[in-house]
Amino acid sequence: MTKKPKARISTFGSQLTSVVSVTLVLLILGILAVALQASSSVTDNIRRNIGFIVKLDRSLSDTDISRIGREMSAAQFAESVTFTDAATILKQESELMGQDILELTGENPFGAEFDVKVKPLYANGDSIAAITARMEMVPVIDEVVSQTAVVDSINVALKRTTIVLLAIAIALGIISFVLINNTVSLAVYSRRFIIHTMKLVGATGSFIRKPFLIAGLGTGAVSGILACALLAGLRAYGARFDAILDTLVPWASMWWIFAAVIVIGILICLCATALATNRYLRRSYDDMFMK
Repeated sequence: MTKKPKARISTFGSQLTSVVSVTLVLLILGILAVALQASSSVTDNIRRNIGFIVKLDRSLSDTDISRIGREMSAAQFAESVTFTDAATILKQESELMGQDILELTGENPFGAEFDVKVKPLYANGDSIAAITARMEMVPVIDEVVSQTAVVDSINVALKRTTIVLLAIAIALGIISFVLINNTVSLAVYSRRFIIHTMKLVGATGSFIRKPFLIAGLGTGAVSGILACALLAGLRAYGARFDAILDTLVPWASMWWIFAAVIVIGILICLCATALATNRYLRRSYDDMFMK
């Protein structure tokens, strides 16, 4: 009479399933981290292009203009300062109007100007208004042009985008923990009778937990490394189609993401393994038949 083979869960199969499942979850978290990094880079680039224009008096000498330019460049709020001389401005305005302004006025009505871009810390309407108010009190400055209302609207839009991305990150983080916890719990569940047997022979709780925690650490580390490898491949593949990805998400930033993915994978797997092991340590033999 042929014996009917017993249905059992392979330890290797359960470990492999855990690694694949955790890898996919960590990959999703890594992609979200890349999206957050790209969003942060875009936000910084937008903020670095926020500033104001300082129009100088036409009577200023080249020496005075150079001095003012050095002072602005050395200012704490200045990210960059671009100088445009009066002749260039006259040419640009004439091309814009389609008529030679010099022929109409007989002289150049424009003065030199500085295009000042502020640092991200000062890229808000209140800070720019305070800076421009001080500059307008300087006699040699003819006018300061800024658009604080536009700056405030940009900041509101950027803040909303950041809040949405953070909310998505928190939600995915919770979902990821639940998914990884379930995956690891199933791997421990397949060996729950081993836990019970070890209890019967007098093994302590810490002794029983140790191999499971080591296995959980290994699952988290291997899954994290595999997720990082897949993420690096997607990053390199994406940069081939759009070179701006190299600017938004440089490889220097990717290394921090890789480290975070591996650490998160290890921590979640260790926590999930400890919780699942403790659950079965407290159960009796009859309770072992229940999940």
